[in-house]
Amino acid sequence: MSNFFPMPAADRWYLVIVIVFAALAFLPWSRSLHFAGMALFGWLMAGLMLLSPAIALILIWRERRKD
Repeated sequence: MSNFFPMPAADRWYLVIVIVFAALAFLPWSRSLHFAGMALFGWLMAGLMLLSPAIALILIWRERRKD
């Protein structure tokens, strides 16, 4: 069965990595560990909030540059 629209491999990897990263951030142990006065959950959410759009923009830029 084929997809109804093609998805580049880079986008597929990006989607998988973001989902795994988010799943790890919501595990119970991430709330009990603290670094620099903030829970690991907060650091992971901040990283996800900053890196996710930045990586998506880089992937979009690379795709448009190829065309």
